[in-house]
Amino acid sequence: MTELNVQKLTSAFHDFTQVIDKFEKTYSLLQSKIDSLNHQLEIKNYELEKKVEESENIKNFLNNILDNVHTGVLVVDMSGNITLFNRAAEMITGYDKDQVINHSYKNIFYTNSSQDSKSAMYTLSTGKESFKRQKQILTIGHESKNIEFSTSIIHNVNGQIDGVVETFTDISEIKKLQDRMLHIETLAALGEMSANVAHEIRNPLAAISGFTGLLDRQIPSEDPKKKLIRPIIEGVSRLNNIVSNLLTLTRPQKLNISPCNIHQTLTDIVDFFQMGITENPKQVEFIMKPDSQDAIINCDIQLIQQVLTNIIKNAWEAIEKKGFVRISTKVNILEPISDVLDEDEKKELIRLFSDIEIHIEDSGSGIDEENLQKIFNPFFSTKNEGNGLGLAICKKLVQLHRGDIHVYSKKNKGTRFVINLPLFENFNE
Repeated sequence: MTELNVQKLTSAFHDFTQVIDKFEKTYSLLQSKIDSLNHQLEIKNYELEKKVEESENIKNFLNNILDNVHTGVLVVDMSGNITLFNRAAEMITGYDKDQVINHSYKNIFYTNSSQDSKSAMYTLSTGKESFKRQKQILTIGHESKNIEFSTSIIHNVNGQIDGVVETFTDISEIKKLQDRMLHIETLAALGEMSANVAHEIRNPLAAISGFTGLLDRQIPSEDPKKKLIRPIIEGVSRLNNIVSNLLTLTRPQKLNISPCNIHQTLTDIVDFFQMGITENPKQVEFIMKPDSQDAIINCDIQLIQQVLTNIIKNAWEAIEKKGFVRISTKVNILEPISDVLDEDEKKELIRLFSDIEIHIEDSGSGIDEENLQKIFNPFFSTKNEGNGLGLAICKKLVQLHRGDIHVYSKKNKGTRFVINLPLFENFNE
């Protein structure tokens, strides 16, 4: 090999080495950029995953809110099919979500009545939204419910209509309360008139009672006329009792508040009552089941005794020959589950929402459903000798103590009265 060829080969090898060095540097630079891009990609992927996770959390959070609100929510798409149906909607209508999703709104809720004119289908057809309208729907059990509803149009990102959302709440109880308030206003007017009449009756009644008593004392016991006086005296006494009860029902009552052990009061009433029925042939067992917690409340003891005695007496009278009267109590003390309130606010919350339930249950003949709604009305009675004021007075006295009273009964299956009285009420406020 000549010296020239060696020089050429050396030069070529040198050039090749330089090219290799450049390739290595380029590869190293490229590798560095790739590593940097991979690192950036990992960061972006991590951020994307966090965004997806955050989006999923927000979605779950919103769905959780949607499922836990007490307002029914349903969404109808452009075909009129239901695409969303929350838990409150299930509770109000009785339909399970699987029974309505992807099914026609019209087939489930449309009744072809004038009440449907402002429903979701109306909004879908006309583009006109409804706000706080009222209508009746039929539940899955064919129960009629009054609901208040509103409809809104759903738009997509392009501003086009995607469907309609209908929100609704069950106002059946509100309707009942409105009817009840109207009834109470009527009774209040009648009560005021009755109080005036009772007051006017009482004066001549006292005169009749006085003169009848005088005649009774003056007529000898062997005189046949003596027998005619006794029914008059009894009738006047009964009429005077009705007038007194009527005035108790209609006049404002002032409470004489003092601490009262409800459990001891119930025991004393039952013991005293049993002493008075020892010679009665009826076999009635009195069952006492007081709550294990103490129940000391602020109340007018005499008035609460009057209420409890009346209801226990009614329970005993409802049993014809043999049965039981069960008296139980349940102390409900609110326990706040959050620390967002200070101590004074917690005490106020406990005062407002803690109470004692008094259950008085009998195994008697029960009450007809048609009479159950009228049981607390003045002058309504199912007894032959009743004047219909006892339970009306009981309800008034319980409400004066900021409590409530309810009755549950089925014919031939007994009756249960539930009295709720506040545990920590301060009547000085």
